[in-house]
Order: sequence, then C-alpha cells, then structure tokens
Amino acid sequence: MRCICILFVIASLLYGCKNATERTIDEYNETFDKVSVMEQMYEKFDMNDFSALELCAIYNTGKELSYNYDPMGLDAQQVAACEALKLRVEKLRNAITDKIQSGITDFKITSWKNDDMLFETTHSFPIYLKRGEKLYWTISAQKRATVKIINIDSRKILKTYTGKTSITDSLIVENSAIYLVEINPNGVQYIGFDIKYKVGDISRFGKATKINVEEVACNRGDFGAKPLQGITMQKLFEEPRKFTLRSQFKALFSGGSKALVVIQVPAGATDILYSIRIATSEQDRSEDGEFYDNLSHSYKKVKMLGLPLYEKEQSKGLFSTLLDDNRPIREEDAYCNMYVFRNMSQAKQFQDGTKSANQLNYDVDYSTIGTQSCNGRIPAKGAKTIYLAFENERVRYTNYLWVEAVAVVPKTEYYKTKYSVK
Repeated sequence: MRCICILFVIASLLYGCKNATERTIDEYNETFDKVSVMEQMYEKFDMNDFSALELCAIYNTGKELSYNYDPMGLDAQQVAACEALKLRVEKLRNAITDKIQSGITDFKITSWKNDDMLFETTHSFPIYLKRGEKLYWTISAQKRATVKIINIDSRKILKTYTGKTSITDSLIVENSAIYLVEINPNGVQYIGFDIKYKVGDISRFGKATKINVEEVACNRGDFGAKPLQGITMQKLFEEPRKFTLRSQFKALFSGGSKALVVIQVPAGATDILYSIRIATSEQDRSEDGEFYDNLSHSYKKVKMLGLPLYEKEQSKGLFSTLLDDNRPIREEDAYCNMYVFRNMSQAKQFQDGTKSANQLNYDVDYSTIGTQSCNGRIPAKGAKTIYLAFENERVRYTNYLWVEAVAVVPKTEYYKTKYSVK
C-alpha cells in the first residue's frame, strides 16, 4: 500500500505539470527526481502484491501521467532536457498501463473465500461474469458434499459434483450471466471454499458487478423452489362474539354471570389463536373484529423480514410474535375467569351451573383466573371442538366481553432466491 501512496503523490505532481509555461527550472528538477524514483519502483512492481481494486487504481493513475512544458524563455539545452523528460513520462505511462492490461489475463480476482465456514444448509455464492471470462473454484470439505455450478439466468446446471470432499476446477463461461457456486453440506460440517474469476478487459477489473438477492414466493415446480413450512389462518367468527357477564348480585335477578363460546376446529388446524377484550362499558370499539386482519398483516411482515419456519419446536416463537403485535388494550377494573374445556359434557355442566369450575376437568395450562383483556394460543391437540368458558365472579360489577378466534393450519409454501444485477 505504501507503494501505491507514493505512486499517487508522484502522479499528482506530474499531472500538475501540464501548465508548465509559468513553471521554473526548479519544478523541472523536482519532476525529474520524482520520475526517477517512480521508474525504480516500476522495476520492482509485481501485480501479485496488490488486490484487483488497487491495481485498477494504479492503472487509472498511470493513464493520467503526463508532462508538458512551455519552451518560451528556455535555451536549446533546457528544451532538449524537457523534451527528454516528456518522453520518459510517456514511456513510463505506457509501461504501467501495458503491464497491467496484459497482466489481467493471468490475474485471478477473489469473489468469495472462507477457510472454515460452518454449513448446516445449502449455501449459494453468486457472481456475475461476462462471456469468455473464467470461473475458478476450490472446495475442501470434512465430509462428502455436493457442489453445483449453475447459470441462474438460463436455469441450467453446468457441473455437478456428488459425494466429494475436495474439488478444484474451472470453467470458461459461454454467456454473460449470473453464475452460482452452490454447496450442499449433506449435513452439518465445516467447509472451506475459494471462488475466483479472470477477466479480459480492464473495465471489468477491480470492480465486481453488484448482485441483488431477495427471497420471493414461487410455485412448487419452479426452478430453485425451496419448500418451507408456513401457516394459513382461518377466521372462525364473522363478527366478534359479544357477551354480558352480570355481577354475581345482579345475576340473582336477571341474566347470567357465565358465557360459553364453542369453537369448531377446522380440519388440519394445530392451534387456535384468540383475542378477548373485557370492559366495564358495553360500547364497541373500532378495533373490534380486526383480530384476523391484524394477524394476517403481522404474518406478512414476518415473511418480509425473514422466511418463517413453522415447526413444532419453533411455532411458539412465531405465535408470540404475532400475538405481541396485536394485544388488546386492557381496562384496569375489567377482568373475569376463562376456562378451556375439551369435553362437551364438562362444558355443559359449567354452562348449566350444575357444577362449579373447580369441580370440573378444565385445561389448567391454558385457562386463566382473573384475566384482563388478552390474547393467546390454545393447541388443538387433535380436538374437533374446543369450549371457551367465561365467568364473572365479581359481586357488584358487570363485565362486557368480546371474543375473536383464528385457526392456524400449517401450509407448505415455496420460495426461491431471485438474483439480479444492480
């Protein structure tokens, strides 16, 4: 890098010599000394000591080298000296640019490299190449891996290596396109890789073409389609189920302090997500009835940030994210008991009042005593019907209840990685 800095300084001085009419002989002497130093550096110049970006900068600097002088006021000997210096600068400029231009055909540019990367799934490494350029790859795996070289634009697999631990190969590309080196570890293992390329033109040297990468939804049979477990949601009530839970005292005269919501679990549903708003006023709110829409919107945001993986051990995290984004506003003085029954007979006994809740077999894990407005999740566990029972145990105050529910059904979604040149 020190050599490059000196080259830049010298180049800027030489470039400034264009307006030599007002320059002095001292400026000539200074330029002469600088050129002498630069020529000595050039004799030791080795392209392998620099990166492609650094070489490109040196090339551009070399192209700008020039020296001009104003012969007015100079004697013949001085003019001859200035002319000789001008020729030396031109010779040095041509030498630098010619050497780099001819050397790029043998210079490998590193695109991707990692000596010891942990692979758990397939990874693809994109690179844009123009027709006639050459791609090189070296793969070193602990265990047998599968490697593919793909022209992603034409959706053509150019080479495949199956069950290999060591691969070194190259390919001259026939078309200008985005190419992928795809590495499948076939398990979990550390893999080293070194992906390089050669170009044939200085305009492609030192500045790799940027590639935009995004995940997009696709159909099952599309090239590069990857199955991922997502979810689909079904709205269970067209409108919120609204109930009045009378206080224990008022229920002695009219109405009741209990309510029962029957949830029919759709085929294939694994979970029920619910939202309960409890208030001391029976006035509706604008957000009532929007639970399903809000959940759907939150799920779309999750997919935009990163593809959701719906698996048994991970689904709770997904549901927590969706529910946290859509919690109902709580009212301090409004609360009741919520019981989850999985048996119709038990639920009916609660509703009829023939037995109190503590005498019945309700699902303790998902029931809540003294809950305020909330939302939550109830696993279906194969049940076709789930019963949500509510009870106001307060003596004086009546509560009003709005219940919404959504069924969650696992669904296989397909995505592919879309590559495009920026």
